[in-house]
Amino acid sequence: MQEIRDRLIVYTLVLDSRAQSDLRRLPPTIVRGIRSKMNWLCENCDAHRHKALKGKHKGKFTLKMNDYRVLYSFDKRVREITVHQVGHRSRVY
Repeated sequence: MQEIRDRLIVYTLVLDSRAQSDLRRLPPTIVRGIRSKMNWLCENCDAHRHKALKGKHKGKFTLKMNDYRVLYSFDKRVREITVHQVGHRSRVY
């Protein structure tokens, strides 16, 4: 298992200022779940099927965590995932 893990290409996670502010306002249990999901995405970004957004969020993708959504973008060239917004699904879009 360790040998396979060593060959994984892991992405770097970057939280912009809006996402950092959003996370500070959420309950700790939700934040832990979102961080866990984002860490998983960093390890599985190339294999994951990303859900693209349209309209004002064109170029971004969404990741679901219960009733919460994470809006992010990624750059394969530099292996980086940038989180732009985190919040309840009724307020994110």
